[in-house]
Amino acid sequence: MPTCSSCQEQLPLDYVQCTSSLQCKYHFGCSGIQESTWRKLGSQQQTWKCQTCRKQAKVPDNNAPVSPNELRQFMASVTEKLAPVEVIKDTVQDLKSSVEFMSNKYDELLSRIEEMEHEKHVNSELINQLQLSLKAKEKEISNLQARMREAEQYSRNKNIEITGLEVVKGENLMSIMEHIARIINVPCIENDIDVIHRLPSRRGEGHSPVVVAQFTCRKTRNLWLKNKKKANILSCEVTEGKAVTRIYLNTHLTPEWKNLLWQTKQQGRPKGYKLIWFQENKIMAKKDVNDERAIIIKNNLDLEDLV
Repeated sequence: MPTCSSCQEQLPLDYVQCTSSLQCKYHFGCSGIQESTWRKLGSQQQTWKCQTCRKQAKVPDNNAPVSPNELRQFMASVTEKLAPVEVIKDTVQDLKSSVEFMSNKYDELLSRIEEMEHEKHVNSELINQLQLSLKAKEKEISNLQARMREAEQYSRNKNIEITGLEVVKGENLMSIMEHIARIINVPCIENDIDVIHRLPSRRGEGHSPVVVAQFTCRKTRNLWLKNKKKANILSCEVTEGKAVTRIYLNTHLTPEWKNLLWQTKQQGRPKGYKLIWFQENKIMAKKDVNDERAIIIKNNLDLEDLV
């Protein structure tokens, strides 16, 4: 008796048979098809195949011969499918070239930036050196200017400047100096005065030209400046004129010192500096005669100390 190809048990008289070359035989329960469905197949039972045979039929035979035509078709199909790949390959190559170009440009840019940074550093050091050199030169120039200013002022250290003295026709300036000497109680010998003259007027009409007297020694000049504080002298008291203007005896300053003294007074007076005077190539300023320390002014920058 035949046996079931699935469970290997003996088959009854009525069973299901596969029409494949294996001629597999099954119980209805092992065949995968219901008995009622099998009955309905009728003549189609002659072509029915079990699941096992159907699966084997789907497996291709790798050893089957391939015709030249099929091979050409296959190669044509592969070539067609590979065509986009070639395009992509060309695109990738172009992209690679572009990336390499940009990379080279980037490297060039970095190199240029490094050069510029180096140049900047070198220029910065050069600028610093030039600034230091400039400051040194400025200091040197300032010192030279100070020395020139001191030298110019030193050349006037025997002089007295007299302002407010009326101009009288035929005046004798030496005689006027003798009158002033008697008023401030100082001896006046003609040989004590080396030169005396009026300076050209720069203030226009209505102002008497300044008188400058140069003594033969500084000690005599200083005595005159010290004693000038003892009297208020009017022009008419020492000349044959009629002007009742007060005359002033001062140190004969250079234009630069005179301007700085004027600026010191302009800024110092409103701030309470009552005493402002020139002494030994510097301007001194005090708010009160009892102040121990005086503000020293030697240039315009020192005016900031007037607080």
